[in-house]
Amino acid sequence: MGIIRLKAPKPRTRPCLYGSLDFRLDGLLEIPKLSCRTLPRLDRVLNGRHSRRVFKVPLNLGQAGDLMWHSFRVREYVRQEGKIVWESRPTPSGGGCHSIWVVLVGAHFVKNSLLIYNAQYHAFGVHLVGGAEVLRECLAEVDLCLKVQKGTVFWFVADFARSGAKYQNPESLVWRDSGALLATINLVAEGLGLNCCGLGVHEIHSVRRILKLPPHVAGVGGCIVSGRSGR
Repeated sequence: MGIIRLKAPKPRTRPCLYGSLDFRLDGLLEIPKLSCRTLPRLDRVLNGRHSRRVFKVPLNLGQAGDLMWHSFRVREYVRQEGKIVWESRPTPSGGGCHSIWVVLVGAHFVKNSLLIYNAQYHAFGVHLVGGAEVLRECLAEVDLCLKVQKGTVFWFVADFARSGAKYQNPESLVWRDSGALLATINLVAEGLGLNCCGLGVHEIHSVRRILKLPPHVAGVGGCIVSGRSGR
């Protein structure tokens, strides 16, 4: 096995501005009022957390919204020349770049759509996929890694240009951000009484084609989340 050594990131003397990522949205899905404002004590969550690979209970909109709110919402931000150049969220990110977007695939509370979480406005952007067969193709790709069953795929999509605006050689920072996000979502899911397991696959190529993602955007992993029986 060869080891790929990524170059160490170096802060740029003068950060660059970057363009916005266009997901070609067809609409907006508002998230209901937060239903679970508090989570159990940290020691209870840490002791209870483990990868749960049984996804028999579909996730509902409120649960998905609560999970994103506690894990990934924007708490503070700084603008420069009309662009957000720094953010604070519950999960850490190198330089406050937060170059990762979360795309929901196979959510049961919408039909034939991909959902893109807007962390600043706490809402889901909707991208129609054109039919149930197209969505089944996307989920079949994930099934090769881990059976989705009735779960929802949370796919992490990284805009490397966003981290590259502040750092030379940003690749290792983005991958560390992905790991931090996965850990945070796992812990929050446990606190909310949801099942969650990380994915070994990085890209979902069919979803990439649907969203027409540019070359500087890449999949960096994700997880499957579902409700839990008995709750």
